[in-house]
Amino acid sequence: MEQIMKRFQWRKDDVRVRLSHELSAGEKEATENRKAKVLECLKSLGIAHDEDTKDNMPNITILGSGGGLRAMIALQGTLVEMKKQGLLDAVLYLCGVSGSTWCMSTLYKDKDWTENVQDLEECLCDTLSKSSWDLHKAYSLACQAAKDELFSLTDVWASFVVYKILKQYDQTTLSQQHDASTSGTNPYPIYAAVEAKISHKADENSPGTWFEFTPHESGFPGLGAFVCTKNLGSKFKNGKLKDNSEEKSICYLQGLCGSVFGSMEENIKYLKELVLQIFSGGLRGEHQYAVGGAENTAEMAMPPLGGGTHRTCAHCRSALLLLEFHGHASAGEDCEGVFEKLKEVLKEHKGKNSYQKCCEMSDTWGSKTLAARMEECAEFGRIFETEHGGSVSSACKLFWKICVCIFRWRWGSTHNFLYKCCDAKSTGLDKDEVINLIDAGIGINSAYPLVLRPERKVKLILSFDFSNKDPFKTIKKTAEYCEANNMSFPKIDPEKLKDTDTPSSCYIFKGKDVPTVMHFPLFNKENCPDKIHDFRERYSTFQFSYKEDDVKELLKRAKMNISNNKERIREEIQQIVSSSTKKF
Repeated sequence: MEQIMKRFQWRKDDVRVRLSHELSAGEKEATENRKAKVLECLKSLGIAHDEDTKDNMPNITILGSGGGLRAMIALQGTLVEMKKQGLLDAVLYLCGVSGSTWCMSTLYKDKDWTENVQDLEECLCDTLSKSSWDLHKAYSLACQAAKDELFSLTDVWASFVVYKILKQYDQTTLSQQHDASTSGTNPYPIYAAVEAKISHKADENSPGTWFEFTPHESGFPGLGAFVCTKNLGSKFKNGKLKDNSEEKSICYLQGLCGSVFGSMEENIKYLKELVLQIFSGGLRGEHQYAVGGAENTAEMAMPPLGGGTHRTCAHCRSALLLLEFHGHASAGEDCEGVFEKLKEVLKEHKGKNSYQKCCEMSDTWGSKTLAARMEECAEFGRIFETEHGGSVSSACKLFWKICVCIFRWRWGSTHNFLYKCCDAKSTGLDKDEVINLIDAGIGINSAYPLVLRPERKVKLILSFDFSNKDPFKTIKKTAEYCEANNMSFPKIDPEKLKDTDTPSSCYIFKGKDVPTVMHFPLFNKENCPDKIHDFRERYSTFQFSYKEDDVKELLKRAKMNISNNKERIREEIQQIVSSSTKKF
């Protein structure tokens, strides 16, 4: 009866915003179920723990940093070796950023993944190195997504980039991972993102920037504001559900969490090339498809954009010129030549309003700031779309929408569940109808702020850093974040973190009444001595595919970080359990 009442209460709360710093009922149930597995694992490791102190468990978290496909593969290898060494079942939480979330979202499709993790590794190798993808399907998915009023570059990234990298388009949802998360068989998953507008307005150490997704609830832990995950993206007003929308797919979530794992300049460059390459075949009228194992985006081409009418051609030519124009403008380069071409196209097309706007832009361009120029470009896009958008093909509309999203650099647009929420005025988000959720890799690149929530009572953090450059950047930025927000974190000795070129395989930071942190750089002088630079080059962040041998080699190096440090991990667990027992 008690379970029935709990489920009834959850259904009642599904349609409301929850303003509280407490853990969700679903997470409480899941972690309570998991504790039995943790106790069993501790016994197998020879670590005694008083079951009467279950509320003071040695809550252990695995943190996977960002790093694109490299992070996905490395986290998989890490988890496999953790299982082999009998350590994985001691973990209560699994939390990831960017590429690590790709690994997590794939694993939790299997409700017993911790028991089958070795088999899942073999499937991953086959999928990444041998499977193909369907460009036509990606194009169709993007066209469907473009019908949404909140279409953004996240939809493009998910359809064309994530799908191509992972060789699968997962149309299940995060809330469907309920069984895999709640039974106690697996650690409880936490996926990380940040809110773009808050992060731009506020200091990067503001707790309001961090956003978390779990199978039960999603929201801002720093603000204590959450919504049922299956309703994230639906329209809310004054804290109540007003218009229900379909939950976004796992592939969309993979695109959101793992979209900006490089610099903005690299992303802008890549997206522009991607758009032009995808649509160039269609714009030339070439009847060809790049389906299957295309090795690079240059092999892509779209089916004809439809109709081949004068109107369609003018629309596409204008969009191409605007894309070229945006590139010159954002780089501070001369745009006079592009303006003249645009005027010619629009005059020929007889678009009175857009032609007039183009002339106005050309006349005043030299006196405008970069921000004002970008806003004018976006305004021109709105005028052109209003004037001509209703009479072009779906492919042309998709192309245009992608260009507009690039102009505005719009990612992760989501209906704001705190809109007009009277009780949430202090957050400053109640006035915004839309929030923009993006890759947390632009922040700390490891989701310490989420696992350090006091309510989660984490005692030991196993931090696996899959970054490609400074392997200590995440922990240094976390120390700054915690100091700014008065959060418990061990003191970091900068002397230990000086050698970024040849790091060791494990660093341990601890203190009184703070979580212990074990930090593991991916490439180090134990698992690839004298070849750290070579491995960093071999597995660069913007490399979107690996051969089978490369996948297996990366798995091997990641596993060595566990096998080389298994006793140290066990010792730290033992110390935490011992100190917890002494308190009782």
